[in-house]
Amino acid sequence: MDTISRSSEPRHPIRVVAERTGLSPTLLRAWERRYAVVEPERSDGGQRLYSDEQVDRLLLLRRSVDAGRSIGTIADRSTSELQRMLDEDREARVARERADRPAAGAVDLSAAIEAVRAMDASGLDRELRRLTVTLGAERFLDDALAPLLGSIGDEWRAGNLRPAQEHVASAVVRQILGWLLERSRSDSDRRVVIGMLSGENHDLGGLLAATSAALAEWEVLFLGEDLPPSEIAAAARAMPASVVGLSIVSPLSWDGIPGQLEELLELLEPTTSVVLGGAFGAELRDLIDHPRVTAVGDLASFRTLLREMPG
Repeated sequence: MDTISRSSEPRHPIRVVAERTGLSPTLLRAWERRYAVVEPERSDGGQRLYSDEQVDRLLLLRRSVDAGRSIGTIADRSTSELQRMLDEDREARVARERADRPAAGAVDLSAAIEAVRAMDASGLDRELRRLTVTLGAERFLDDALAPLLGSIGDEWRAGNLRPAQEHVASAVVRQILGWLLERSRSDSDRRVVIGMLSGENHDLGGLLAATSAALAEWEVLFLGEDLPPSEIAAAARAMPASVVGLSIVSPLSWDGIPGQLEELLELLEPTTSVVLGGAFGAELRDLIDHPRVTAVGDLASFRTLLREMPG
């Protein structure tokens, strides 16, 4: 499938570029003069005109500077190099934060797993709430709930859990995440919509992401599963949200997922970013290769990314 075509036609005046990138016209002119970061064309009247590709590059340069790099050291980097550096910087920060976390050993999930096997919803609920209080919300998500869900999925696929056992566990986890999400809600001017595209029928990954976003002090609108791009875009515009988070857990050959992301990007405001998570998020990011699309490998990386974004 073809990915989004980023036009090389010069068609955006400098004020539109400033709005899309967050760079002032004065700073744009300075970067062009001192570092030749882009070379806009001129209209018949002498007005600067920029292409989609140049806007994409300027957006990545601004994000790199916001992350702490000097424009002089990155001005000659290619667009793909800039994106790779941003991804590597973010993962390095997450790794450093994990290394700084006090050593606590692995979380004992045996009681939770036993409750799943026994279809003891009340016991599982009590154990998960106990772990939340003991570990704190963020460590609970990263070191307890995410591994527990991974173990349940592995056991279910191996035929060691009945469908009813998996359903009971999922229902309890939704209750716990809903409880955490409500506890963590805040009235913030940084807003994110979390959802899943059409054909994505598993909402726990999205609910985990929504809870993580709330813990990062963003206002969250959780849409749930199986929505067409037009509905997700409408919610993002109505909120309005500066970020849309998508959980991608189905193989990319299913239900036209790459095409749906392309459609969503066309419908969103040009200043709205898209963050992909889930088993196939990084694969979809590599396929689309769009400067407003980022992939994260886990919940901690998602929270780090959100905390560094201006909203």
